[in-house]
Amino acid sequence: TVVHASLRAARGLAPPTDRGRAVGLARPLINPPDPPSLLMRESTGGCAEPQQCDDASPPSPHAPPPAAATRRAALRRLAAALPVASSISVAALPVAAAAPVAALASSDAGVGTGGTAIVENGVVRVPLEYIPALRAYVVHYYLFGERFGAVVDTGSPFLTAPATCSARSYKYRWGCYRPELTRDSGYADTYVALDNNLGTVAWRKAGFSFDPKAGEGDRDLVFGVFGPDLLDGPGGVFLGLIRETDARIYPSFLGQTGYESFCVDLRHGGGGGGPGGCGPGDRGSPELVLSTEPLIRDEGDYVPLVRDLNRRYHASVVHYAAKAAAVYVNGNPLPLTASKPAYVIFDSGCSGMSVSEDLYDDRSVRARRNREKSLWGDVVVAFATRDGGEVRLTATKPLTTAVDNRTLSRYRGPIIVLGLAFLDGLAMTVDAREGRVRFSR
Repeated sequence: TVVHASLRAARGLAPPTDRGRAVGLARPLINPPDPPSLLMRESTGGCAEPQQCDDASPPSPHAPPPAAATRRAALRRLAAALPVASSISVAALPVAAAAPVAALASSDAGVGTGGTAIVENGVVRVPLEYIPALRAYVVHYYLFGERFGAVVDTGSPFLTAPATCSARSYKYRWGCYRPELTRDSGYADTYVALDNNLGTVAWRKAGFSFDPKAGEGDRDLVFGVFGPDLLDGPGGVFLGLIRETDARIYPSFLGQTGYESFCVDLRHGGGGGGPGGCGPGDRGSPELVLSTEPLIRDEGDYVPLVRDLNRRYHASVVHYAAKAAAVYVNGNPLPLTASKPAYVIFDSGCSGMSVSEDLYDDRSVRARRNREKSLWGDVVVAFATRDGGEVRLTATKPLTTAVDNRTLSRYRGPIIVLGLAFLDGLAMTVDAREGRVRFSR
């Protein structure tokens, strides 16, 4: 999920850690001060040691990629071993059974690879592919005529690409970057820390489309080029879907393309069109739908999104976040108050769940007191809808990590980030400008 860069990071100091528990949250870049600010993932708290930030010299993403750093072998083994298991339900909605993430990850083949992009009446439909090695859904697109893949990520704002050109690098064939086919974007390069990986992001400009044969036409877009060090271990390439950012943040993908609404459809076997899905033309397999008009019509119910983390607590982007009506773990409610509500961020780029440190500690104390067998066993997060209904997102034993609130915003109350453990098997439709989200099977 995208968050505001701290002054400590901007000054090259070691940021506060979040105990090394992480699920893949990213931080957006700002117009870099001198020295350049760090881009950190709160999943590992940025640089674990001051010298990693202070003494390293940034490599150029245009240079030939170096060999993978052996010091991150442990991170690679950890990422490969992390389970993603979920049982997902949405109350008060007509839904059908869906396959959990764990079932998908058991196969070496990707899921949802069929078809090409479809462009019609301001709506783009792009197939998604589940990659077990990444434990994530990947969307394909074209830059300067070259095909790329990236994790579809509702928790970050940027279009990115790898600074590599190899048959199969790291965990996935992201694509072949050719700097001679790109142009200067006018934005300075930035040196970043991402999942404890250190490297440079170059900001370039090139023609973009989801499918050159679909009649979409190329658009000149600014995108970030991730150096080899940022692709190593748990790193990767992301297509960010956060639309609105502070003025100092580099251009977002949706902000450049003009799409106002999107649907990340992770249903398997099809959910059909209609008011609860992604609209007419559903593929029957995972897909990303982008629209220049709202996809949620007034006649349908939805969960209201809130902008508090940005407007009141100075997050640098407008997260897709809602207030939780209730949170239950192993049948026991978490203590929530009206004065400090639990803000829940929906992040398709995460595999499990992340919670603020105080909430994690409180949950640990209660689990020991109640002699519960699992710290985060059956997790239920409930939301009130506009029409007075209730929607529940659930997961069984999601990988749960603690995160320092300061890496997200200045809010000191409970924050919860829900990833694929809660979202897989559902269609999540977001109207960014209208502030609406709908979940359906």
